[in-house]
Amino acid sequence: MSQDSFVSKATLEGRTEEGSARRLRCLTIDDGRSMKLAKEPVCYKDEVVGYVTSAAYGYSMSKLIAYAYLPGNVSQGGAVEIGYFGRRIQATVSAEALYDPKMTRLRG
Repeated sequence: MSQDSFVSKATLEGRTEEGSARRLRCLTIDDGRSMKLAKEPVCYKDEVVGYVTSAAYGYSMSKLIAYAYLPGNVSQGGAVEIGYFGRRIQATVSAEALYDPKMTRLRG
């Protein structure tokens, strides 16, 4: 089999990231103290549009980071809410990849 042909080639042809119905998005929790686990609902404009797939504290960024598959219309910088034990926690759709290239946060 050549590099230009594979089983799912016909399925993937013509697809672009912009045309994807759902995308894995990075979320940063705005309050900086609410912990998430996974499977919490993510709301956009008062409608559940996805669920948290994973979450952890980003020590170099000093923020809680979560990931969720969200519709393509939820853009970077957009505000979302994560349901957590009956309340909604504010979060922001962030750009990938979250890192501190100059290590200014780590070194102070």
